[in-house]
Amino acid sequence: MKTTKMIGFSLLVAVSGVSVALADNTIVKVPRENGAVHQEFKNLLNDTISKFRSGIGRIEMKGGAGKEMCAANFYTTNETTFVTLDVNGGKYYTEFYIDHPHQSFKQILFQNLIMSDESVELKVVERDGGYSIVTDGKTLTLTSKTGQGQSPACEFSLAQAMLHEGETE
Repeated sequence: MKTTKMIGFSLLVAVSGVSVALADNTIVKVPRENGAVHQEFKNLLNDTISKFRSGIGRIEMKGGAGKEMCAANFYTTNETTFVTLDVNGGKYYTEFYIDHPHQSFKQILFQNLIMSDESVELKVVERDGGYSIVTDGKTLTLTSKTGQGQSPACEFSLAQAMLHEGETE
């Protein structure tokens, strides 16, 4: 009987420890509605996107993932953002929409905003891939997964982002 109580107590302590560790992050489910993920993206990069007079333009970023070179473009409009990610000149390349106005939600498993003291992450997981955008206000980390593989975690400096007013995909 003492062994059972001790195991139960140990399990309770272990589970409590996990709960405390997870309590550092706040997870908010982004509604499965057209425009919801794009609005969260625009909120994440508000300081950068607000520099476009019309709200439309391309954000060009160059960065890296360890020894690999990364280039990303965010073609932002009022309705959606089209993203391109290139690692090492085509070693890994992908492009995707953040919340296309005519998208179907059938392939999306979940879309969350994950907030911690250090950063905010917008994470979309689909049946055959997904993406993650993490920012702390100074840097942006972009990771993408497709049926062909997963990109490295490419990190970019928001201060070095080049803005191209009015440019679309």
